[in-house]
Amino acid sequence: MFRAHSQKMSLDSLKTIPLPSLEHPFGIALWPIFDKAFSAIRGYSPTDFKFVEGVTPMSTLKETATVLVSYYVIIFGGRELMRGRKAFTLNGLFMIHNFYLTVISGVLLALFIEQLLGTVIKNGVFYAICNHKGGWTKELVMLYYVRITCPTSQEPH
Repeated sequence: MFRAHSQKMSLDSLKTIPLPSLEHPFGIALWPIFDKAFSAIRGYSPTDFKFVEGVTPMSTLKETATVLVSYYVIIFGGRELMRGRKAFTLNGLFMIHNFYLTVISGVLLALFIEQLLGTVIKNGVFYAICNHKGGWTKELVMLYYVRITCPTSQEPH
């Protein structure tokens, strides 16, 4: 009697575990969790994001060119500056940096999978990439542009 009751109870508890679906391939809705975290950090919902040329960071040729040139000056200038000098030992910092990037990449991958899987399976890759109703939802546009490490604050317009 006790064994039958415990088996029924364990089966009932299994029913409460969320099952994966096309809309929620990981069994839970990830976007609301991301929305809440992003809103807490940036002060606005990611679904309110709008790309506005001249306002959104990296939205103009001048900004993009400045960042690219600065990047190359730092990389190649730093290499020349360090030529003939002993390398810094920054293993701990590099490990923290790599862990941080890995976690962010994993979260973004999971969010992309959640947003695209159903569309790709139901309508195909071409629809998901090329159709404005497929891969260009508000959520996906935000994920395409997300800049978690950006120090500037951009308010929605």
